[in-house]
Amino acid sequence: MPRVEAGGSVEVDWNTGTRRRGMEPGDLAVMVKVGWHPKGAIALGTIQSEIWIGPHWNPDAKRPDTGFVNLDLTTLLPLDDPFPLADLKLLDPTVRWTPRMCGTQISADTALKLGDIVGA
Repeated sequence: MPRVEAGGSVEVDWNTGTRRRGMEPGDLAVMVKVGWHPKGAIALGTIQSEIWIGPHWNPDAKRPDTGFVNLDLTTLLPLDDPFPLADLKLLDPTVRWTPRMCGTQISADTALKLGDIVGA
């Protein structure tokens, strides 16, 4: 079940990697845990800013700067019990749900369907 009180949200800055365009304020956001099991959707919300450039979080990165957006997360799911990756693939098999970088684009329809399923 979602872990944000009704009407509440959590504001975060999120790394967009090398992506420098194609995300706008008001776009829906789905945060997916892909690095370790269990994999799946862990948060939903709305992008609040244009992509902005800031210092890279990894001092060993090839580039010293990276892209970020401000997110307003309105639905948080447990890290140990995300909306499963297998179910995301069934929801929209055209999406590459486990990319090697941030900022994969999904359709608004897919994001809205996911929101309906998890109770966002």
